[in-house]
Amino acid sequence: MPAELPYQWHGNGEVLVLISGLGGKGRSWYPFLETASKHYSVLIFDLPGSGNSSPLTEPHSIQAFATDTLELLDQLGVENASIVDRSMGGMIAQELALLAPDRVERLALVSTTGAVDGPLQQIFLHWAALANEGVSAEQRHRSSLLWCLGRETLEDEALVERYLQAKSSSDRPKDYAIQALACAEHRMLDRLNALETPTLVVSGTDDRLMPAHHAEALAKTLPNARLSYIPGAGHLPHLEKPRKFEQEVLGHLSGREKWDRNTNG
Repeated sequence: MPAELPYQWHGNGEVLVLISGLGGKGRSWYPFLETASKHYSVLIFDLPGSGNSSPLTEPHSIQAFATDTLELLDQLGVENASIVDRSMGGMIAQELALLAPDRVERLALVSTTGAVDGPLQQIFLHWAALANEGVSAEQRHRSSLLWCLGRETLEDEALVERYLQAKSSSDRPKDYAIQALACAEHRMLDRLNALETPTLVVSGTDDRLMPAHHAEALAKTLPNARLSYIPGAGHLPHLEKPRKFEQEVLGHLSGREKWDRNTNG
């Protein structure tokens, strides 16, 4: 693994770790990061192969990404934390929580799956092939946004452009392909019934990449899970429906079912 993963701390309080998705950088958690950092010490970081981290030079499994994340927590002296994640980050968080269950206080699994099925695997393999074949970042991400953004969001031209700019900046196609191939092999649903961590499973009702049946299978398998739908959101509810997302996720982290931003700031 890379010797170091670039990271930043935001805010003060109990530790909250945010794990990004495929090709995502730590700073991709805005605007949720701004609200969460008013109540927590929020750790964001670039996964291996993303942002300013070192390049990946060989295949890297989801479990290896989880080990990388644990090593970062060890390096920073973080003994316990809650985790919020999305997509590939949710796969990593599942592995991490099973590797070190005593270190994860609460967990939010957002827009993710416990078992990549045939159709989803084909998407990841296709994205990896496009990256390896030298297709431009703009073309690749204009294709991916049709899977990742809900119908309402696709009508918002400004948000679509921000998405494309964020995805295309510091694009790293070879690393992106390695990450996508790792996602394509993720299957651990049959192991998750051993995970007792209080968990919120979040799904956008218009998520075409990982439709609701993925979240429903997670919530059914995990013994201490609650399922929350974000109406109208696609695969990126933190970006598409930020108020509803923070209400659900921060409510779960605080031990309450809902979060009132007027009361809690």
